[in-house]
Amino acid sequence: MLALHGLLVEGTVATVEPVLAGCLGAHEPRLVLDVSQVTVCDTAGAALLVSVAELARDRGGEVRLADPSPAIRSWLPVAAGMSAIAVFATVEGAVGADPRDLLTGGPPAAANCVDERPVLRSRRPRWRVNPSGRARSRRGPASPRR
Repeated sequence: MLALHGLLVEGTVATVEPVLAGCLGAHEPRLVLDVSQVTVCDTAGAALLVSVAELARDRGGEVRLADPSPAIRSWLPVAAGMSAIAVFATVEGAVGADPRDLLTGGPPAAANCVDERPVLRSRRPRWRVNPSGRARSRRGPASPRR
């Protein structure tokens, strides 16, 4: 079992990848990743998890994710290849491969996913009132009266 924590993003993947690949050196490797403390995950982080799981499968083994944080949960239904990784609600369930502890698909939890699109806001102009009581637009102050 290996616990990941903090950021699983493009800048950290190069550090984490050799460690995970090293854990898969054995024939038929089994690796449980506790991802409960991953605070932010981007596409590079999700791709790393998928590639490590594929490497384990190529060697006759598997990778199991345990207790996924909201940052990881948000990628489960959308990242290509994530559906092939067994995800368990607890570390104990993942270590024991308890089928009662498997997480099934559902709506993604809110997360600190850096690749999420920003929420679009209305393009209506906002009007403000300045101290003199005259209305002005976002485009600048009202023209001075003559």
